[in-house]
Amino acid sequence: MIDTLKPLLRSLKYSWLHYSAELKTRHYKDNNSTSDSRQLVFLIGCGRSGTTILGSILSHHDNISYLFEPYHLWAAIEPKTDALNLYSQIEPDLLINVNSWNETAQIRFNHLIRGYKSNKNKGVMLEKTPLNAMRIGYLNALAPKAKFIHLVRDGVDVSFSIERIASINSYKIFGKPQLNQWWGVKNSKWNALLRDGIVAGYFPDEVHHLQNHCSKAAYEWLVTLGEIDKWREYLGSRFYEITYNQLILQPETTLQNICKFLDLDSLKIGLNQAIQMIKPPNWSQANRISLPSAMCEAFNSYQEQFAFPNRAIPLKVI
Repeated sequence: MIDTLKPLLRSLKYSWLHYSAELKTRHYKDNNSTSDSRQLVFLIGCGRSGTTILGSILSHHDNISYLFEPYHLWAAIEPKTDALNLYSQIEPDLLINVNSWNETAQIRFNHLIRGYKSNKNKGVMLEKTPLNAMRIGYLNALAPKAKFIHLVRDGVDVSFSIERIASINSYKIFGKPQLNQWWGVKNSKWNALLRDGIVAGYFPDEVHHLQNHCSKAAYEWLVTLGEIDKWREYLGSRFYEITYNQLILQPETTLQNICKFLDLDSLKIGLNQAIQMIKPPNWSQANRISLPSAMCEAFNSYQEQFAFPNRAIPLKVI
């Protein structure tokens, strides 16, 4: 009975979230003002990299207001951000840059994200949406003074974690029978990643050789890091990067450094409570990913750069 009700309840939830966000945009459509003075921080990284646990930890800080994956708000700001097609049937964009900025989007952003009503007396507003790692140009246009925290995890671990979700596909929504939990309705997210990745020059001659969830996940990881690389120098002191290994092996030092980056008192995060939320590492060096040659080389280069132990192996293309 519960398993039958869950998809229906989810459908009602998403319909309500979409309706409420759209209602707010109509109410504020002629008002571009916002008095919110909170420091805006985007927590980004390829999905399954640990951004959920890090966001949850940081949300315990007395001076951080946390906004967890507000996909409905982003869809109301710009419908093409709805990569999974949770709220509409569109051809979404995954790589979004400054060219997508417009005055209407700015007004909606100011009220839906910047002006989010939760705990406005706190000094930092932390927004966590992993896909925003591929939209930094767009975010920077909307919030030119925002800071970015990037969490990067071993690409092999990320890819196999995504594979499990995409294969099990247990998250069902009534009215969306063709929903894949990771790749969206009718693979809308993958189709957008494939199209946008090719246009941006990410292995256009090799991407069509990717035939399974794991290799496609590795491609998403590569594109995410590639997009972040484009913005490192420009963002400068507004950009802070940590690895998942640092978070789980050196949690106290890592959290203190993040608080320093955000100009916050690390004592107010409740370090002991936060550290207890971090699970011991579960290394997966036995797993192997096969990727086309250029993609494999780039993947392993990143693995080496971040001191991750796993490596991809070249795919034999017939």
